[in-house]
Amino acid sequence: MTPGPSELEAAVREHACRLLARDSAAREDFTPEAEIQPPDLLDQLLREGFHQFELVAHARIGAHHVFKTKYVGARTVVVQARWAQAPDGRWRMLDAEVARLGPREDA
Repeated sequence: MTPGPSELEAAVREHACRLLARDSAAREDFTPEAEIQPPDLLDQLLREGFHQFELVAHARIGAHHVFKTKYVGARTVVVQARWAQAPDGRWRMLDAEVARLGPREDA
């Protein structure tokens, strides 16, 4: 049985929660060949110290799903990521990039 959209959204939310918790297991949500821009994006997000997130957009393009997730902390970062179901049934990210970067609160 193919996982439904609710399982996909749960995977996206779990990834965001791992980033908020600064859990390096967030790396496991990417495919090995994932294209991440900038290349150290995940390291930057894990260091940032966000306190909340919001899924702000979702679009389905064939078998792929593009999500925009807004992370809020000392600054706001919106990340756009493309998700697809892996052969093992798990939802994984194929690519991710910064869609928008907000100013720091102390700026």
